[in-house]
Amino acid sequence: MGWVRENVYRVMLAATCAAQIGSACASVIMPGTRVIYDGNAREQSLQFTNQDDGPSVMQVWVDSGNAQSTPDTADAPFLVTPPIFRIEPKAGQTVRLVFTGKDLPQDRESVFYLNTLQIPSKNAAYADQNQMLVMLRNRLKLFYRPAGIEGSAQKAQQQLTFRIGKQDKSERVTANNSSGYYISLLDGSVTCGTHTATFTADMLAPHSEAGWSVKGECPLEGATPSLKIKYVDDYGAVRESEYAVVVEQGMK
Repeated sequence: MGWVRENVYRVMLAATCAAQIGSACASVIMPGTRVIYDGNAREQSLQFTNQDDGPSVMQVWVDSGNAQSTPDTADAPFLVTPPIFRIEPKAGQTVRLVFTGKDLPQDRESVFYLNTLQIPSKNAAYADQNQMLVMLRNRLKLFYRPAGIEGSAQKAQQQLTFRIGKQDKSERVTANNSSGYYISLLDGSVTCGTHTATFTADMLAPHSEAGWSVKGECPLEGATPSLKIKYVDDYGAVRESEYAVVVEQGMK
């Protein structure tokens, strides 16, 4: 599922969340599966909500692509205020996200990653028992979107083109993104006559191309292939588009 790949939870200390063993299982959420930072904005507000019956401590930072980053090694040009805070049960907390002004391309998006680390409180009902504390790290894509990008994010998928050709003994689909926006691609399928094969894609950077191996048979001889692929929009919804596919000459 696309939203799962967009929201990867990393369990820092493994534990089973069950009341009978006294584990703490907190749930602080932030709306959306991604953050879009308007290049014209002075700052952006992020809203957190604690759905638990107990308080939690939250730590927030932004990195430039290092999945193992910490608040001390975070290198992205964003300031989070407050970077660490306590959030009471059934309450909310607003965090300010400020771009610090690094010289980034103005004709395309840049991608960073917003990290949140949730440290729940111990369960008072089991104060006299051993408890295992679970910390949850959530990592969301953060897109810096300058105002000077041509076109619109809502129509960026229309600027995708696809081609297919032989690679060794199987087929390979190549996608080209001529837009200035990142496009988060998911599962795709290509139909060649009566045969349909599948492939798994991933995020495609602006003005770039990438390719993926096809699983299954898709004979190119005499066929006019068509392709369907799922992608994730600004709101985290999974959508699907259909495209014509160019068969690469000499690759059949």
